[in-house]
Formats: sequence, C-alpha cells, structure tokens
Amino acid sequence: MPVIILAIVVTLLSACSEKSHDTRLTRVAELTDSVPEDALALLDSIDASALSDADRHYFDFLTVKASDKAYIDHTSDSLILDVIDYYRGKDLYPEALYYGGRVYSDLGDYPTSLEYFHRSLDLLPSDTENLELRNRVLSQTGRLLDSLSLYDEAIKYINSSLEIGRLLQDTTRIISDLQLLGSIYMRAGQYEQADSVLLESIQLNTGQEIPMYVVKSQMYRAANKYYSNEIDSALILIRNIPEHANPLILNSVLGYASTIYLAAGILDTAFMYSRELVSQPSPMHKEIGYQNLLSPELRSFIRPDSLDEYISRYQDILANYYDENENLAAISEQNLYNYRLHELGKEKAEKVNETLKLWIIAASFVIIAMIVVILLLKIKNKNNIIELHRSIENINRLKQELSRYNEGQSGHSATNIGADNPPSPVSRKQTESELREQLKQELLSLYESGVETQEVPEQITNSEIYQTLKAFIREERPIQEENIWEELERTVAECSPRFKTNLNLLTSGKLTSLDLHTALLIKCGFKPSEMTVLFGRSNGAIISRRETLGLKALDKKTGVKVIDGIIRLL
Repeated sequence: MPVIILAIVVTLLSACSEKSHDTRLTRVAELTDSVPEDALALLDSIDASALSDADRHYFDFLTVKASDKAYIDHTSDSLILDVIDYYRGKDLYPEALYYGGRVYSDLGDYPTSLEYFHRSLDLLPSDTENLELRNRVLSQTGRLLDSLSLYDEAIKYINSSLEIGRLLQDTTRIISDLQLLGSIYMRAGQYEQADSVLLESIQLNTGQEIPMYVVKSQMYRAANKYYSNEIDSALILIRNIPEHANPLILNSVLGYASTIYLAAGILDTAFMYSRELVSQPSPMHKEIGYQNLLSPELRSFIRPDSLDEYISRYQDILANYYDENENLAAISEQNLYNYRLHELGKEKAEKVNETLKLWIIAASFVIIAMIVVILLLKIKNKNNIIELHRSIENINRLKQELSRYNEGQSGHSATNIGADNPPSPVSRKQTESELREQLKQELLSLYESGVETQEVPEQITNSEIYQTLKAFIREERPIQEENIWEELERTVAECSPRFKTNLNLLTSGKLTSLDLHTALLIKCGFKPSEMTVLFGRSNGAIISRRETLGLKALDKKTGVKVIDGIIRLL
C-alpha cells in the first residue's frame, strides 16, 4: 500500500513539473511575442545544462520560437527535431510542428516544411481552441506556396487565414494577410483583385496619418499599377512613401519608386532614389538601382569619372545575383518537383482512402438492403400466413353454416358437408405453402360438394358499373378505360371485401392485372361470349386466360368451370 501511494505522489509531482517551468523560462515566454530580442538575451543568461529535462526542452523550444520572431534565419534542424520528438503527444506538439515548418522553410526544404505545416494543421481543426496558432500555420503555408509560384493554392490558404483573423478581430494579422494576398494576386497577374484587397488593408487605418503598414500597402498598390501599365496612378501612390518606409522594406520601396519615376520620365527623382538604393547597407534589390542608374535616361546624371566604378559594381552584383538566382532556381525547381510528388502521393492516398470508404459505404448499403428485404419477406410471409389462416377459418365457418342449413332442411344430422366434411383444423405452426394447399383443398371441396352458387349478388347486378358493362356488350365495345376496371374492383370489394386478397394468396402473389380483370368478370357472372366483347379478344383467348388463371390458383390444369366456381366462392 505505501508503495502505491508513493507511486501516485511521484506521478503527480512529475505531472506538475511538466506544467510548471522555471520562472525565468516563464518570463522568456512572456517576452517572446512582444520583444523577441529581449527574450533571446534572457535565454543567453540561462545555463541550460542546469535545467531539468522538461525545462531544457522548453528552453530549446523557446530558443527556436524567439529566433523566428526576431527574424533570425534558422541554419540547422537539429534543435527543432529534438523538440518535436519530445513534445509528441503533448500540448505544445502542434506549435513545435509549426516551427519545424519554419526551420525547413529557412533551410530551403519546402516539401518538408509543408509536411510539418500540414501535420500541424491536422492537429488544429477549424473548431480548435488555438485559432491563433492555426491562423499562423495557414498564413505561413500560403507564403511557402507563393514562393513555389503555386498562386492558386496559396490564395486558398491565405483566405482561410483571413477568416480566422476576422473572427479573432486581429487587425494587425488581417492587414498582414491582406498585403500578402494582394502581392500574390499581383504576381499572378490578377491586378484588379490585388488592388481591391490592398485598398482594404489601407482602409483599416487606425487613425494615424501614415501608419507603417499603410506604407507597405501603398508600395504594393503602386507596384500593382505599374505592372498593369497605369503609370500615372502608380506615381501618385508611390509619392512620399520612401520617406516613411522602415528599414525592413526600404530597399523594396526604393526599387519600386526609382522604377516608377523612371517610367514616368521624372528623371531627377528616379536618379535620386536609384542612388539612395545602391547606397543602402543591405544588398537586397541593389541590382534594380544599378540597372536604372546605368539606363540611357539616367546615365548622363553620373559623373564621367564615376561611371566605370558604377559599371564595375553592377557587374559584381549581377554576377552574384545570377549565381544566387541560378542556385535558387535549381532549388525551387527541385522543391517544386518534390512538392508535386508529395501532392500526387497525398492525392493517391486520399483517392485510395476515398475508394475504400465508398466500398465500405456501398457494402453497408447492400447489407442493410439485404436485411430490409429479408425482413420485408418475413413480414410478407407472416402476413400471408395470417391471411391464409383467416381464409381457411372463413371457409370452415361457411361449412358450418351450410351444415346447419342442410340439417334444418332434412331434420337430421348434417349431410356430407357437415358430417363427412367436418371443418378442417388449422395449426398455427403450418407454413405458407401448407396453408395455401389447405385453402386450395377446402375451396375444391366446397366446389365439388355443389355449394357453388350461380347467382350474382344484387349488390353487383344493381351497380352502375355492371349496367355500364352490359351496355358495352350490347354496343360490342371493348373496355379501354382503366377507371372502368378500378370501379369494377371497388364494386366487387363491397360485397366480397377479401376477394382480391384471397385471390392473391391462392396464386402465391403471381396475380397479374390481366388475371385480376378476368377474375372480376367471372365474379360478376359475365359469360365467356360477353367477355370476348369486353376484352376485345377471341373466344379461344378467353378460354386460355381462364385456364392460365386456374393453373396459377390450383397448381394443375382444370376445366374452366372449376376455376369459375372457385372464383365465385372467394
């Protein structure tokens, strides 16, 4: 017992240690989102080797996260792989997978990056409580697909990210996604859509005169107008933007500004922005600045003694640019190929799963249908047995009535029907075929005993439909209207409610509409010669129909008078 208690205590303590970290790490986590540089400085002051195993892995996780937030490129995957392996099945696992995607994105391995993003999304369904993380994963997946020039796929992910941003009312994230979406539309050549979403990002202005995010949106709008050959509009949008650009986007803004002013023919301003661009410490987009400076329009602005220096620098930049882009093009081409293979494999797996699901669903439907059919057949069989019991009991009551009638006529015991043919016992355990055979024998017994009556009930002979049929016979006019048969069936049912049911039972459900019509005319006492008129068929055809009906009802060939008599007894 003490051992069990000790084990429980140890388990509880270890669980608590998983959830409560070193207070310094808790402080790092608080700083990571807002001031990642301070978070990294605090991490540098912590001796990771002195931490517990849980805190050490949390330390590594925060190191990757803070570096990513501080826009420091990841150069190795060793740290994040250990973090992902440790947090498998834990709360931080989806976020660890997300940073796995970020690391591999910086390493240029886009297919692996996408795989980690997709695995993270699998753990973050649309109804997840961690919508903020799902928002980040969707946005980064869109950026990655944009890098692969898969614009249509990228747009889908960015739109999904936007939906969450609007749901969370996160204006900053909405603006960032709108800017990315606008730039993707621009690169895809969809200039109207690009301008629409970029304008929306500007309209989210919080009231500042020129907020920092407006500068980036205006830059993209100006570039979009330039690419759509609306130079005047591009000039209006880019004006004064370089003066408000922050260092992160300054080279991009100067590149677009110098190009737009050059296209507009405002050469002094184009020269100014081009020279400012090539003077920046960052090498980004410097090739655009040198290209514009050395263009025929701006070359005259350069002092002759400086021209060779500009050309030499431009050659060096172009050499580096083409080397980098050649390598990047090869990597991108390989990544695109790998991504296509990845997607094809994924589609194939999904197709196999979908096919398997369809087979399972189809098999389930077949099984359910078979069960339903079996149940319906059982119910039908049960109902038929009940109906057969009822019919045989009715015949037995008819025998008893005839027996009492004969006894009253002769003044002594019942005659053949009463004494020699007593009512047959009915067993509730008899099968449908046995009961049908019994019903058939009872009817034949009644017919052979001379019980058959040739008189047609007055309820039929006095009916309107009966008189109509008599008129048809006089006019030698066959029945062509379906409602005539329906009315005749209703009239017969009024005096013999179970006529059709008993006929169905007797023929084992093989009764056709032609059989029913023949039986109705027999029940109403119409002669074969009259039936030839009403059916519009020869006498031989009418005899054949009556014989066929007799074969179905009695399972043997009998005279037409026998089946006529049996039908009138029903």
